[in-house]
Amino acid sequence: MTEETLKHIKELEDMIRSCSGIGDCREAYMYSVNRIQVCPIYEHSPKFEVYSARGRLRILMSILDRKLDVSKKLAEIFYLCTTCGNCHTICHGTYSDNIDLFVHNFIDHVKVWEAFRADLFEMGLAMPRHLELMNSIKENNNPYFEPHKDRIKWLEGRKFPETAENVFFMGCTEPYRMPELIKKIIKVFDKCGIDYTIVHPNEVCCGSIALRIGDINTVKELAKKNIEAFKKAGAKRILIHCAGCFKTIKQNYPEILGEELPFEVVHVTEYLEQLLKEGKIKLNKKIEDKVTYHDPCHIGRASNIYDPPRNLIKSIPDLEFIEFERNRENAWCCGAGGGMKSAFPEKSVEIATDRIKEAEKIGVNKIVSACPFCEMNLSDATKESGSNIKVIDIFELLDESLD
Repeated sequence: MTEETLKHIKELEDMIRSCSGIGDCREAYMYSVNRIQVCPIYEHSPKFEVYSARGRLRILMSILDRKLDVSKKLAEIFYLCTTCGNCHTICHGTYSDNIDLFVHNFIDHVKVWEAFRADLFEMGLAMPRHLELMNSIKENNNPYFEPHKDRIKWLEGRKFPETAENVFFMGCTEPYRMPELIKKIIKVFDKCGIDYTIVHPNEVCCGSIALRIGDINTVKELAKKNIEAFKKAGAKRILIHCAGCFKTIKQNYPEILGEELPFEVVHVTEYLEQLLKEGKIKLNKKIEDKVTYHDPCHIGRASNIYDPPRNLIKSIPDLEFIEFERNRENAWCCGAGGGMKSAFPEKSVEIATDRIKEAEKIGVNKIVSACPFCEMNLSDATKESGSNIKVIDIFELLDESLD
């Protein structure tokens, strides 16, 4: 290995070496009594140190010190991670009684994991399935091996204006794999009277998958194409539903390109909540049901969007809302993020099954979320476990309750 092959983690060396080794990222205790599950991978592993954040940081220190070589097996361990950020939450003292050290607020764990993945990718050590997805992104502008022109197949001929104040970024998962959901989103937008457009054929994959895998150059190319398309449409605001797309465009684009975006990036639940507060939309129709809300990691822990979706749900008449025991910054990951669903599908569903059991425990009928990956993986877990819990998107409720 050379300095060049480790350039990404080398840039974060101070952060990596600042780990104090307390180990709450492995297992924590509230008031030294109740054990808290922190890492979904650690909980679904043989419980070796390497599957905890502390262990991985120690490995990176050894690699930087040239005491340990990078191998395919080591790469697999670092790709076996949802990048959910719960290790970051616990290290920053959000829900444990750990020692209050400055370094806790210095380590950005997800940034470290993704930096090392970038090094692994450049060494040719990414997971085979991930490389297949990258080839599809480069050839088709999406990771689903679908023709680019089919990104708007679900529109069934509907036309949009060339310019608008709001641009709705479709992403890849909903147009290609969940067309009924994206139709529902458009239906709600129309009911709300939102002035918006889409920028096909210029919209391409946001690059979230490429970033989580470690292909930084491809992310840069995709970011430039999308930003140019947004500018051409005269966008003042980009409305995004997919949690992965949202984090990538709002947070990662400016970081990777080194410049601020010339428009606002807003999650659709934030935008609709604002319309609700201003009295521009009303959720009047009653829905008699018992639901809970699952916080997607990308818009929850990573983006601090907790209240908007909850406020929308709570505004629906007769709908009983019950919180998960683990919610907001402490929410349990669905298991699908960080490339887990594509490279380790069985492990991904194992993690999601934990969440289904939680929903059964609190007695709800439906889990509501605002992320296509969460919805798909949690739905897979209900089938695997034989649960009667139904997993839906928040837009299904909004469509049903809007005038």
